[in-house]
Amino acid sequence: MDRREEEAEDKEISIQSKEDESCRKFLVMIPLDLIHEILLRLPAKSVAKFRCVSKLWSSITTRPDFIRSFVSQSSTRLCLFVCVNTRDKRLTCSIPQHENSDRSSYPHVERYRENAPKIDYHERPESVHGLICLGDFCGNIVVWNPTMRQHVTLPEPEPEPKVARVCSFFGYDPVEDKYKVLRFSGCNQDPLVFTLGPQESWRVTQNTPKHDPRCSWGLINKCINGNVYYEASITIGVDDFEVEKVLMSFNVRYEKFKTIKKPADNYLLCEFFLNYEGKLAWVISGDFSCLRFWVLEDVEKQEWSLRKFSLPFPSFPLRDPIWEVYLVLKGITHDTGEFMYTAATTSEALYVLYYDPKRNRVRRVKYEEEIWKLNLHDDIRYYPNHSESLMSLKDVVPRLISI
Repeated sequence: MDRREEEAEDKEISIQSKEDESCRKFLVMIPLDLIHEILLRLPAKSVAKFRCVSKLWSSITTRPDFIRSFVSQSSTRLCLFVCVNTRDKRLTCSIPQHENSDRSSYPHVERYRENAPKIDYHERPESVHGLICLGDFCGNIVVWNPTMRQHVTLPEPEPEPKVARVCSFFGYDPVEDKYKVLRFSGCNQDPLVFTLGPQESWRVTQNTPKHDPRCSWGLINKCINGNVYYEASITIGVDDFEVEKVLMSFNVRYEKFKTIKKPADNYLLCEFFLNYEGKLAWVISGDFSCLRFWVLEDVEKQEWSLRKFSLPFPSFPLRDPIWEVYLVLKGITHDTGEFMYTAATTSEALYVLYYDPKRNRVRRVKYEEEIWKLNLHDDIRYYPNHSESLMSLKDVVPRLISI
């Protein structure tokens, strides 16, 4: 390097240093409360990058109150989170649920990442306040934060007796801002609960009514307003020979169980729960002209009300006449109250149909990407109403995986 090149390099470094100093002075001038509000409105990926700007910004974005506020802010921009399990890899993407003002273009789609936990989970889990809990019948339980690209395997309870199957549910307490996993391992075993956090372990729940939760491939559990709902069986009669199927409620904060009577025509109930306007809804089968479900209006009084909505194109199975694909209900959008359908099988594109029953309005979104040219045997899981979370799983338990 000759003298001229050295002088040019020194000059460039000097200019960069001045720019960095000017940037630091500018950041110092911004009020802290304004920085806090600006960061809350950014995507999670940007917030994670800005943690490197300064120790101050890092401390702001890692505080529990900021993380909690960020999830609340993120709830205004919910997405449909999709996980594709192929034979050799697992991919994910986030698709905005809101309507794109520019209908000539797709809304921004978070690109695909190979960051899904490699666990053959049996349940149809949901996204709970930005986190997803995966479990299998063998008792392996993984908590996953797709936003932070982290997932952690929970420790096995000790001592752990051999059981035929294990069933787990995931809940969130909005009052104390805590996530908890509820674990069942047989009819004669008391359920266990695990709170996500440092130095936590499995605990036996207290005063638990004897019941056997139903574990199936259907979406038969739902967390709403700090309560986890799931179907279960209880024994009745003097000799405990009779069995009654009921709805169970587990309060995440107080760790209390409640038995709720099922609706009237319970023999028609599907293995599918919905969150309808902040209340539990239980879908009814057998009607091809409309969508019917029971809504739990009052938990204490155990009062149910029947809701009925016409379908956009009645048929069984539900088939879109424009796309010419069969559709499956995946949920109800929390912000707009639209019924969300996806194609039953996918090989060339991802089809999402939103139906607003109150306005009798349909909007269709088709995503044609190379990734969707999949094998028909590939497994696709959908998580509606997913929000971004900045919660770190590093301090939960030792077995953490960051991708």
